[in-house]
Amino acid sequence: MVERWRRELHILWISSFVIQMGFSLIMPFLPLYLEELGVQGPSVEMWAGVIFSANFVVMAIVSPIWGSLSDRIGRKPMMLRSAFGMAVVVALMGLAQTPWHLLGLRFLQGLAAGFIPAATAYMANVVPREKSGQALGLLGTGNVAGSILGPLAGGVLARWMGYRPIFYMTAVTCLVAGLIVLTLIKERFTPVEKSEQGGFAAGLAAVRQYPVVMAMAVVLFMNMFSILTAEPVLARYLQMLDAPEGWVTTLSGLVFSITGVATIIVAPQVGKLSDRIGSRRLLAVALGGASVIYILQGFATAVWQMIALRFVLGLFTGGLMPAANGLIARTVPREMQGRVFGFTSSAIFIGNTAGPLVGGFVASTFGLRSVFPVTGLLLLIDLIWVLVSVREVIHKPEEEVAS
Repeated sequence: MVERWRRELHILWISSFVIQMGFSLIMPFLPLYLEELGVQGPSVEMWAGVIFSANFVVMAIVSPIWGSLSDRIGRKPMMLRSAFGMAVVVALMGLAQTPWHLLGLRFLQGLAAGFIPAATAYMANVVPREKSGQALGLLGTGNVAGSILGPLAGGVLARWMGYRPIFYMTAVTCLVAGLIVLTLIKERFTPVEKSEQGGFAAGLAAVRQYPVVMAMAVVLFMNMFSILTAEPVLARYLQMLDAPEGWVTTLSGLVFSITGVATIIVAPQVGKLSDRIGSRRLLAVALGGASVIYILQGFATAVWQMIALRFVLGLFTGGLMPAANGLIARTVPREMQGRVFGFTSSAIFIGNTAGPLVGGFVASTFGLRSVFPVTGLLLLIDLIWVLVSVREVIHKPEEEVAS
């Protein structure tokens, strides 16, 4: 018979995949949808940038609040709030008549966020501590897979059925994901005592009480930041590397997505390894390797080199999230993990927003190639931060039983 935590891990993987696809499906055709809504000329790019960033800004603000609330009322209600909220908001996007409607709905989409940190906190609570890295690493691949396949599916479906039906179809899948959680996830939740609650302030108190949380928040921020700094310059950089005319967009998508493919391959293995040898050493290897690979990208002379380097980059950065989440799960008491994972999710969303902005600024100021060594240097600084600030106690299976 399959253990309860393994069965629920598979359920939440599927749900996380669907929810993350819903967040990213719109991106390939967003500028074209804005044109359909009446936006013309250079304003299309401006609106697309603002609308793209809107939900990440809101998510960064509200994630600690939702995380703290999940410690008080349970993780399952937070997952249901997010899944059903996404279903409603995405369906309304298909009815938008102006860019302002779409912008407002993207803000609401940010408010509907919180499924991933709630699912992470739920799994961290039910899985044996000595298997937390393995479980959270595998769960994270659902998120990554949704991020990769969402834009690809959005681009294909837009050509096949147009723009508005995609929103309705995505809303239905989010609704189904919520119903799966509602019917198949059986949470046994014991809320913390009222004196231990404190909403947002309690979340900050948990961060101060466990310094490893801040260290891992920086790691997770740098993970998303480093991957996305190249996003605004990738197409032009490939042009500079003599990418075939007419294939630049396709190759840009391949170069960007190949990092996520490598992450899906390596994350469960890193999570499992972190349970055996601890996360600190794995974080050091991942950050050091990613720093070197990023610097090498600045010296690339052909497109195939970028494809290979971005794949290897994913093998290193793909180990950061499972190692970091596993370390948090083994260190922070389970009744506080909702607010803690909410806090680290905010760091991820800030990295989502800051990466492209910083990458664009560095490229415009110092040239396209400069983005890569600058990012590599920042990863090296993060490595030093981890070595100095992180201490770890590894939980063995027998310790778990004894406790």
